[in-house]
Amino acid sequence: MNLLTSLRGVSVPMASAILTLVDPERYGVLDIRVWQLLFAIDSVSTNPRGVGFSFSNWVQYLRKLRYHAREMGVSARTVERTLFEYHRKVQQGRLYDWPRRGIV
Repeated sequence: MNLLTSLRGVSVPMASAILTLVDPERYGVLDIRVWQLLFAIDSVSTNPRGVGFSFSNWVQYLRKLRYHAREMGVSARTVERTLFEYHRKVQQGRLYDWPRRGIV
């Protein structure tokens, strides 16, 4: 992650996408939708809007994805993509106005 983000124009979310392409078993894309869902269920406690991700946000996110992947016997990417699609289904209003705790 540090090597990727040292490249010009590569942010934490972009680096997470690159890592996901390389190893989807272990990585998922750091995404606003998935982060907002994790926040809504109290799985993450910072950055409620899911914008301006930091390295520490990514580490926290990755731990959650890997935990759920192990529990369900699937890849981290599968967990991330499933949460992404669920958020698309339930989101109401503007993406950046979400999240609200307890609406999931």
